[in-house]
Amino acid sequence: MKDANQPNRAPKRPRASDAKLSNDDSGERVKRSRLSPNDDGKHSVQPTAPAAIEDAGSRKSDPSDWSLSHPLAGQYSNLDPAFTLDEEYIFLGLDTAVHTYSVATSCLFRVLQPGNEHRVVGYRLDPADQTHLYIFTSDGSVSKWDWTSGKQVAHWDGNGKVLDIDSALYELEGDTRLMSYSVREGNDGKREVAVLALRDGEASDKVVLKSPLRIGNLKIARQGRVVVAYGGPHILVGTANAPQPDSLESMQYTWGEVSLPTHITCLDIRENEVSGRHAAGKDSGNAQSIDLVIGQADGSILVYHDAVRFFLGNKEGRGSAPRRLHWHRGRVNAVRWSRDGNYVISGGNEPVMVLWQLDTGRKQFLPHLSAHICNLVVSPTGNLYAVKMADNSTMILSARELQPYATITGLQLRPKSNKSVDQTKKKARQPLASTPAVLHPRYPDQLLVAVPTSGTSEGSHTLATSSVLQTYDIRTNSHISRQAVARTNATALQISPEGSEIGTPDIKHLDVSQDGKWMATIDAWKQSPQDASDKAGINDLELFLKFWRWNKGSNLWELVTRIDSPHFLDGNSVPVLGLGRRPSSQEFVTIGVDGMLRFWCPTTRPRSGLNTGHDAEKQPETWKCRSAIDLQGPIGSSKSRPLSAASITFSGDGSVLAVCLPSLSPTKPGLTLIIDAQNSAIHYSRVGLYSGDPCAAGFMGRHLVVASSQSVSVWDTVNDLVRTTKLSDLGPASPSSASRLLAVNTKTWTFAVATRCCVGNKPCDIESHTQVYDAATLEPVSQPSLRDCPLALLADPRSGGYIVIDAAANLRRLGSLDSASQTIQPGDLPVDINTTGLAKHLGSQVRDSHRVPPADADKLPPSQTKGLANVFDVPSFVLPPASVLFRDVVQSLFGS
Repeated sequence: MKDANQPNRAPKRPRASDAKLSNDDSGERVKRSRLSPNDDGKHSVQPTAPAAIEDAGSRKSDPSDWSLSHPLAGQYSNLDPAFTLDEEYIFLGLDTAVHTYSVATSCLFRVLQPGNEHRVVGYRLDPADQTHLYIFTSDGSVSKWDWTSGKQVAHWDGNGKVLDIDSALYELEGDTRLMSYSVREGNDGKREVAVLALRDGEASDKVVLKSPLRIGNLKIARQGRVVVAYGGPHILVGTANAPQPDSLESMQYTWGEVSLPTHITCLDIRENEVSGRHAAGKDSGNAQSIDLVIGQADGSILVYHDAVRFFLGNKEGRGSAPRRLHWHRGRVNAVRWSRDGNYVISGGNEPVMVLWQLDTGRKQFLPHLSAHICNLVVSPTGNLYAVKMADNSTMILSARELQPYATITGLQLRPKSNKSVDQTKKKARQPLASTPAVLHPRYPDQLLVAVPTSGTSEGSHTLATSSVLQTYDIRTNSHISRQAVARTNATALQISPEGSEIGTPDIKHLDVSQDGKWMATIDAWKQSPQDASDKAGINDLELFLKFWRWNKGSNLWELVTRIDSPHFLDGNSVPVLGLGRRPSSQEFVTIGVDGMLRFWCPTTRPRSGLNTGHDAEKQPETWKCRSAIDLQGPIGSSKSRPLSAASITFSGDGSVLAVCLPSLSPTKPGLTLIIDAQNSAIHYSRVGLYSGDPCAAGFMGRHLVVASSQSVSVWDTVNDLVRTTKLSDLGPASPSSASRLLAVNTKTWTFAVATRCCVGNKPCDIESHTQVYDAATLEPVSQPSLRDCPLALLADPRSGGYIVIDAAANLRRLGSLDSASQTIQPGDLPVDINTTGLAKHLGSQVRDSHRVPPADADKLPPSQTKGLANVFDVPSFVLPPASVLFRDVVQSLFGS
């Protein structure tokens, strides 16, 4: 780092390492403008003449070896988990795949990925062979998998839009077949209940019900002899006319319809051999007797005993009315019978699981879950409960003690909203929102991303805010830790006494210093419109800049300094437009709507009575603003007109800071400033690099890449040569392209841009793409399309590729095929499921022991006992996965 008192040096000559780009530049060279000092000794900002601009948008790219990997992580869909019969493995459904996890180790074992890219609507284990799993997709196709090896063994094509499925074994035509019952949308707009018989090499189906009602879910019981379909406030119960039909064509059902006062949200069936509670007549224990429990949108639960008799019988023989249970404030998201039928288990929009004892009417609660419950599943033996929550995590509990011993946590990004037409059109008009995320500078396999405290409840009108920092290992595809870095609510009931929703602060920016010791975050909180109107004249925005120091002992970020309102206008906080870290230095820089550029650095905090000299073991530190630059003058604006957009980026050595500012009018181009990071002085300015508002920028050697709302430009800062592309290859840009994502990678000398483009005349016809360009030729080398909207685009310094994070919480690697993948694929694991990982040693012991045997502390050095205390200094239900726990124990015992 050079001395601030040294005179400014002349511009550096082009280096030999820069010849990779300079060879492709045109022969026309534009002379670089010199700085002319004013009388007061300061440098004046003078725009230079426009340079030659090379339009590379029309060039054709050659076939490349870049590809997009299969998605990692992912958001768990609203499908019930499924246990194997031995309860050693559990299946969790994603949007387009099914993940298999080991219950003993909570580690991912297999990823079953159907190749049609359609949404997975259900999956069922083969009752005849537990090593086979059937996966059903929304286009009606069915695939059969050997989940122990991860290989697909059979496939059946389908037709029609399938909404929900259930299955059972059926003896038909002298052969045992898997019968699939599905709700699908017919060509005439009506809903159909169809039966599909699967056999090797062929599949045949029959429609057993057509209804104008908007049914969307179904469940079957008694091996298909009882079918329950529901949707909205309507429920239909069908019973087979023949106990054992001779063929598929002869299958017929008798249906009964009942309309309830409110919408049905969930339902569960229990096959009751003998209806003991409300037995009436000799038909109560027949082969069609079932018990039904229904969860409703108003928070109530209805319990029907002998439901077939109630729904299909005459008025005299229906029996008693259903039993009504009510505790949940809002809708009931999941409801289940216990195996013995004595309990009903429910979960709603509260982080509480409720167990209803039907005989006594008493309730038992399991509170303080990490988020509200989405799905509940009881294991085949009834000894385990699987609770899937809205924060993209699944907890497996013991049914007796309600003690968790397995937790599966995915990437906990904001969940996708419901895809209704109105919401899709509204979403298409919104800017492309980005999620604060960075790769750890020292450990590139660790992803640091801002995630919500808990998931969004159904019916919530506000988007979940990100107040928690999650660390995720993208190499092993596993969760590491999460930590609150902004103010969080003490209760999950985020409703004020007036009925308005209480929001938490939202992390807008985060970054980590190059040595990994410091992290800077910016979180903002804004009052609700109702509260803001009651307090006119009071600033309704709270914004904090926080500096965190990494603690190796506790493996947590410790808050060192909090800066209130780092940027302000007229005494009120204003948003921060950008945050950047300075390479090779422990400094950060921020730029705000007020047009101020501030440099932040650590300093020693003196304390009275404490030794703060060089001999002090640990000096207290704080952060301060060492310098600030007012950018309103260079852009010709005034304080009354705040900035609308800005992008900042440092050069590779940290000596130069580039600031990209928007134009003041549509006819004027944007302005780029080159600032000496050490002296905090503007050394050069340039207009005409880009058109529109700047979205992101990055340095590649001496070249500056700027992505704006209309183009992407590469500026050779030494030769003052600009090349640009209009990004018009994929169609006209949508209004959401105003927030393009950019990442540069100097290892492969490429840069990537994530954008969304219009592909039709309708507002909702939007496609997301990620384009990778060769910085030397500005030709696209890869243009893969994305299923979901990209939220973050990061450069992988190890592989030379890129990491794309989308709205479905998927992680995808975008890179060349010749570079080795850094991700451990579950398919590389052994086929023998009985000796996989730690399952061989922990498979039967985890459930029987909930405490770790204490080590003999007298035989261990003090440093090792302290290290072990740090490893186990958390409650048992928040311990990390077994692999991480084993690694921490080994490091504490044998680490230097």
